[in-house]
Amino acid sequence: MSRGDKRWIAAGSLVALAGAGVLLLTHGRHHAHSRSQDEAAGDRFNGFSSRPFSNTPAPPPPPETPDQIAHQVDSEMMRWRAAILNKDAQTVVSCDMDFRQQPDRYRGALEKSAQNDENERVRAFSTRVLGKMHNPDEAVLFKRLLADPSPYVRQNAAWSLGELRGAAVIAVAELRHARARDSAEAVRAAAKDALGKVE
Repeated sequence: MSRGDKRWIAAGSLVALAGAGVLLLTHGRHHAHSRSQDEAAGDRFNGFSSRPFSNTPAPPPPPETPDQIAHQVDSEMMRWRAAILNKDAQTVVSCDMDFRQQPDRYRGALEKSAQNDENERVRAFSTRVLGKMHNPDEAVLFKRLLADPSPYVRQNAAWSLGELRGAAVIAVAELRHARARDSAEAVRAAAKDALGKVE
Protein backbone atom coordinates (compact mmCIF):
# COMPACT_ATOMS: atom_id res chain seq x y z
CA MET A 1 0.00 0.00 0.00
CA SER A 2 1.43 3.31 -1.06
CA ARG A 3 1.87 6.30 1.18
CA GLY A 4 -0.83 8.16 -0.77
CA ASP A 5 -3.32 5.33 -0.20
CA LYS A 6 -2.63 5.45 3.50
CA ARG A 7 -3.29 9.19 3.52
CA TRP A 8 -6.63 8.71 1.74
CA ILE A 9 -7.64 6.00 4.23
CA ALA A 10 -6.63 8.19 7.19
CA ALA A 11 -8.44 11.21 5.75
CA GLY A 12 -11.53 9.12 5.00
CA SER A 13 -11.54 7.74 8.55
CA LEU A 14 -11.34 11.24 9.99
CA VAL A 15 -14.22 12.41 7.78
CA ALA A 16 -16.29 9.38 8.83
CA LEU A 17 -15.60 9.98 12.52
CA ALA A 18 -16.40 13.67 12.20
CA GLY A 19 -19.64 12.83 10.41
CA ALA A 20 -20.60 10.35 13.12
CA GLY A 21 -19.85 12.98 15.77
CA VAL A 22 -22.02 15.55 13.99
CA LEU A 23 -24.85 13.00 13.73
CA LEU A 24 -24.60 12.18 17.43
CA LEU A 25 -24.61 15.85 18.40
CA THR A 26 -27.54 16.63 16.12
CA HIS A 27 -29.51 13.62 17.40
CA GLY A 28 -28.73 14.56 21.02
CA ARG A 29 -29.93 18.13 20.50
CA HIS A 30 -33.06 16.96 18.73
CA HIS A 31 -33.75 14.42 21.50
CA ALA A 32 -33.24 17.06 24.24
CA HIS A 33 -35.42 19.56 22.36
CA SER A 34 -38.10 16.91 21.86
CA ARG A 35 -37.96 15.94 25.52
CA SER A 36 -38.25 19.57 26.68
CA GLN A 37 -41.24 20.03 24.35
CA ASP A 38 -42.85 16.92 25.85
CA GLU A 39 -42.27 18.23 29.37
CA ALA A 40 -43.67 21.62 28.41
CA ALA A 41 -46.73 19.88 26.98
CA GLY A 42 -47.36 18.12 30.26
CA ASP A 43 -45.29 14.97 29.64
CA ARG A 44 -47.48 13.83 26.76
CA PHE A 45 -46.99 10.31 25.51
CA ASN A 46 -48.73 9.08 22.34
CA GLY A 47 -51.26 11.89 22.62
CA PHE A 48 -51.98 11.31 26.33
CA SER A 49 -50.48 13.10 29.28
CA SER A 50 -48.41 10.90 31.57
CA ARG A 51 -49.59 13.15 34.42
CA PRO A 52 -53.26 13.54 33.58
CA PHE A 53 -54.14 15.42 36.78
CA SER A 54 -51.11 17.69 37.02
CA ASN A 55 -52.91 20.74 35.62
CA THR A 56 -56.30 20.00 37.14
CA PRO A 57 -56.95 21.86 40.41
CA ALA A 58 -58.23 19.72 43.24
CA PRO A 59 -61.88 20.32 44.05
CA PRO A 60 -62.43 22.18 47.33
CA PRO A 61 -63.30 19.96 50.28
CA PRO A 62 -66.94 20.01 51.32
CA PRO A 63 -67.71 22.43 54.17
CA GLU A 64 -67.53 20.97 57.65
CA THR A 65 -70.74 20.48 59.56
CA PRO A 66 -71.09 21.91 63.09
CA ASP A 67 -71.02 18.34 64.46
CA GLN A 68 -67.76 17.61 62.63
CA ILE A 69 -66.18 20.80 63.96
CA ALA A 70 -67.32 20.06 67.52
CA HIS A 71 -65.93 16.52 67.31
CA GLN A 72 -62.61 17.77 65.94
CA VAL A 73 -62.31 20.44 68.66
CA ASP A 74 -63.12 17.90 71.39
CA SER A 75 -60.48 15.52 70.02
CA GLU A 76 -57.84 18.24 69.87
CA MET A 77 -58.63 19.42 73.39
CA MET A 78 -58.31 15.85 74.71
CA ARG A 79 -54.95 15.58 72.93
CA TRP A 80 -53.90 18.95 74.46
CA ARG A 81 -54.88 17.93 77.98
CA ALA A 82 -53.17 14.53 77.75
CA ALA A 83 -49.99 16.12 76.39
CA ILE A 84 -49.84 18.59 79.30
CA LEU A 85 -50.46 15.89 81.90
CA ASN A 86 -47.88 13.56 80.30
CA LYS A 87 -45.37 16.41 79.82
CA ASP A 88 -45.25 15.71 76.09
CA ALA A 89 -43.70 19.00 74.99
CA GLN A 90 -43.76 18.22 71.27
CA THR A 91 -47.52 17.62 71.25
CA VAL A 92 -48.15 20.67 73.47
CA VAL A 93 -46.30 22.85 70.95
CA SER A 94 -48.17 21.24 68.04
CA CYS A 95 -51.56 21.88 69.66
CA ASP A 96 -50.53 25.42 70.61
CA MET A 97 -49.76 26.15 66.95
CA ASP A 98 -53.05 24.59 65.80
CA PHE A 99 -54.98 26.73 68.29
CA ARG A 100 -53.30 29.95 67.18
CA GLN A 101 -53.80 29.19 63.49
CA GLN A 102 -57.56 28.79 64.03
CA PRO A 103 -58.32 30.92 67.10
CA ASP A 104 -62.04 31.27 66.40
CA ARG A 105 -62.42 27.49 66.30
CA TYR A 106 -60.68 26.81 69.62
CA ARG A 107 -61.22 29.92 71.74
CA GLY A 108 -64.40 28.74 73.47
CA ALA A 109 -62.94 25.35 74.38
CA LEU A 110 -59.75 26.97 75.68
CA GLU A 111 -61.76 29.42 77.80
CA LYS A 112 -63.61 26.49 79.42
CA SER A 113 -60.32 24.69 79.98
CA ALA A 114 -58.69 27.78 81.53
CA GLN A 115 -61.56 28.25 83.97
CA ASN A 116 -62.84 24.77 84.74
CA ASP A 117 -60.22 22.07 84.28
CA GLU A 118 -59.46 20.32 87.55
CA ASN A 119 -55.73 20.29 86.82
CA GLU A 120 -53.95 23.58 87.51
CA ARG A 121 -51.31 22.98 84.84
CA VAL A 122 -53.98 22.49 82.17
CA ARG A 123 -55.71 25.69 83.32
CA ALA A 124 -52.40 27.56 83.25
CA PHE A 125 -51.39 26.32 79.78
CA SER A 126 -54.84 27.14 78.39
CA THR A 127 -54.65 30.63 79.87
CA ARG A 128 -51.22 31.12 78.30
CA VAL A 129 -52.26 30.09 74.80
CA LEU A 130 -55.30 32.39 75.01
CA GLY A 131 -52.91 35.21 75.90
CA LYS A 132 -50.87 34.46 72.78
CA MET A 133 -53.96 35.10 70.67
CA HIS A 134 -54.02 38.79 71.73
CA ASN A 135 -57.81 39.02 71.71
CA PRO A 136 -58.92 42.13 73.66
CA ASP A 137 -62.22 40.41 74.51
CA GLU A 138 -60.28 38.04 76.80
CA ALA A 139 -59.34 40.83 79.24
CA VAL A 140 -62.40 40.06 81.38
CA LEU A 141 -61.44 36.38 81.58
CA PHE A 142 -57.82 37.10 82.49
CA LYS A 143 -58.94 39.59 85.13
CA ARG A 144 -61.13 36.88 86.67
CA LEU A 145 -58.29 34.32 86.49
CA LEU A 146 -56.07 36.60 88.63
CA ALA A 147 -58.13 35.16 91.52
CA ASP A 148 -57.57 31.50 90.55
CA PRO A 149 -56.37 29.29 93.45
CA SER A 150 -53.30 28.24 91.40
CA PRO A 151 -50.31 30.59 91.26
CA TYR A 152 -49.49 29.15 87.81
CA VAL A 153 -52.85 30.27 86.47
CA ARG A 154 -52.57 33.69 88.15
CA GLN A 155 -49.08 34.19 86.73
CA ASN A 156 -50.25 33.36 83.19
CA ALA A 157 -53.34 35.53 83.59
CA ALA A 158 -51.13 38.49 84.54
CA TRP A 159 -48.78 37.78 81.62
CA SER A 160 -51.75 37.56 79.24
CA LEU A 161 -53.10 40.91 80.43
CA GLY A 162 -49.71 42.43 79.66
CA GLU A 163 -49.95 41.02 76.13
CA LEU A 164 -53.23 42.92 75.68
CA ARG A 165 -51.58 46.21 76.67
CA GLY A 166 -54.12 49.07 76.63
CA ALA A 167 -57.05 46.68 76.18
CA ALA A 168 -56.33 45.36 79.68
CA VAL A 169 -56.89 48.69 81.42
CA ILE A 170 -60.02 47.22 83.04
CA ALA A 171 -57.76 44.99 85.14
CA VAL A 172 -55.31 47.61 86.40
CA ALA A 173 -56.67 47.52 89.97
CA GLU A 174 -56.41 43.72 90.10
CA LEU A 175 -52.89 43.79 88.64
CA ARG A 176 -51.82 46.35 91.23
CA HIS A 177 -53.27 44.18 93.97
CA ALA A 178 -51.44 41.13 92.59
CA ARG A 179 -48.19 43.09 92.32
CA ALA A 180 -48.40 44.16 95.96
CA ARG A 181 -50.09 41.28 97.74
CA ASP A 182 -50.02 37.99 95.82
CA SER A 183 -48.49 35.17 97.87
CA ALA A 184 -46.39 33.93 94.90
CA GLU A 185 -43.31 35.88 93.87
CA ALA A 186 -43.72 34.78 90.20
CA VAL A 187 -47.24 36.25 90.16
CA ARG A 188 -46.06 39.52 91.69
CA ALA A 189 -43.31 39.78 89.05
CA ALA A 190 -45.72 38.98 86.19
CA ALA A 191 -48.21 41.58 87.48
CA LYS A 192 -45.45 44.19 87.69
CA ASP A 193 -44.36 43.47 84.10
CA ALA A 194 -47.97 43.58 82.90
CA LEU A 195 -48.61 46.92 84.56
CA GLY A 196 -45.57 48.33 82.77
CA LYS A 197 -47.26 47.45 79.45
CA VAL A 198 -50.85 48.33 80.36
CA GLU A 199 -50.48 51.64 82.21
